[in-house]
Amino acid sequence: MKKWVVIVVVVGIAGYLGLALLNMILGVPVADSYTKIECASPEMEVAKEVIGAKCVMCHSQDPGLPFYAKLPIASAMIGKHVGMGTKMSDLEALLAAAGKDEVALSKLEQTLELETMPILPYMLMHWNGKLTAKEKDGILAWIHKVRAEEYSTGLAAAEFANAAVQPLPSEWPGGVSEAKVKLGDKLYHDKRLSGDNTVSCATCHDLKKGGTDHAQFSTGVRGQVGGINAPTTLNSGFNFVQFWDGRAKDLADQAGGPPENPIEMDTNFKDIVGKLSKDAELTATHVAVYGNDKWSKETITDAIAEFEKTLLTPDSGVDKYLKGDKSALTDTEARGLALLKEHSCLTCHVGKAMGGQSYEKPIDPVAYYKFRGIKPGDPEFGRYNVTKKEEDRYKLKVPLLRNIAVTGPYLHDGNIKDLKEIVPIMHEHFVPELNRKPMSDADRDAIVAALMKN
Repeated sequence: MKKWVVIVVVVGIAGYLGLALLNMILGVPVADSYTKIECASPEMEVAKEVIGAKCVMCHSQDPGLPFYAKLPIASAMIGKHVGMGTKMSDLEALLAAAGKDEVALSKLEQTLELETMPILPYMLMHWNGKLTAKEKDGILAWIHKVRAEEYSTGLAAAEFANAAVQPLPSEWPGGVSEAKVKLGDKLYHDKRLSGDNTVSCATCHDLKKGGTDHAQFSTGVRGQVGGINAPTTLNSGFNFVQFWDGRAKDLADQAGGPPENPIEMDTNFKDIVGKLSKDAELTATHVAVYGNDKWSKETITDAIAEFEKTLLTPDSGVDKYLKGDKSALTDTEARGLALLKEHSCLTCHVGKAMGGQSYEKPIDPVAYYKFRGIKPGDPEFGRYNVTKKEEDRYKLKVPLLRNIAVTGPYLHDGNIKDLKEIVPIMHEHFVPELNRKPMSDADRDAIVAALMKN
């Protein structure tokens, strides 16, 4: 009996060594879809080669797989790791998009800098799977090139030129129509956009309260209360979509939602147009802006959107620091800003407004909502309510961190008011375990201090 055990063990070791050696000699197979990706720059060419050789097997919806992947044990293990890897980051999709995904770029950058990939099971079968310093630098060079071309505001000091967070611009990129802005300002504050003339956009998005109403849930017409926290309109133009579930593609699309919502404003644009058409002075402004007196849902929401593009809040303490003014933050605040990156907060809260560029969900939604004491329903299901795709259940648009000191209460359910409470929750339930470092109370306090200057 012992003889057979020894034989099985020897054969097993020999098989493992043989497969590992074959992987070194033959390399990782790459799917045709990956090889056909066209590179937009030499830097991308380098990144594609490295990622193809060492990463894409576990970070692609349709990866190339070795011949032994069909064996029972290997199939289960490889399938599990491919599923986990793609869920974390689909690198083939990132390259196919020429890197134009600000969040995916930041997640890749953070993983490279923390050196948390590849995982041990992969390394056991791919002895040369670890990235060399040259390979790592090659991918980072591509990330920084894309970021500089696509996402930089050109305002950061050299030290922060490649940072995932950039200083806010003082004006909307590409400019705005001042005439539309003035009309939009009036409409944003006009209660005639509601059925009973009691609620305006500014009721729930008060610019004196950080573009919110400081309530857990906003109150609409006839005292009706909504079921999800109202996000700020400040810097909201930088969101890649609008609403927590992303059902509006842009600011104008979003502006058309609340008037027709029975809980919020409970009206329709035919009635709104009827009201506004009777206002001779405002209609004259409409004529000056749009060339006619034909009010419509399109002109109303277009003007409001143009106004909201101007709701920028540049030159915070964090902005000034990123621009090179070291005195803009205390040592603790500056440390907190660095810790936001170190603790992987800036893999989701990226960009000019520090968020709003992706949908994210808890690592373990069941555990998260149990911890929060919430029974998940439509507000928690988020993006799923729009797409009806199971993989989108629990996904919500990442909120903006700008002005967070004055935009509470926090999260989609609006039942947390203290940033010292929310930072550890996000760290524990949204940062993948591989990239999650222990966070001390001092770390938390420094992060909160930085956020208060944001």
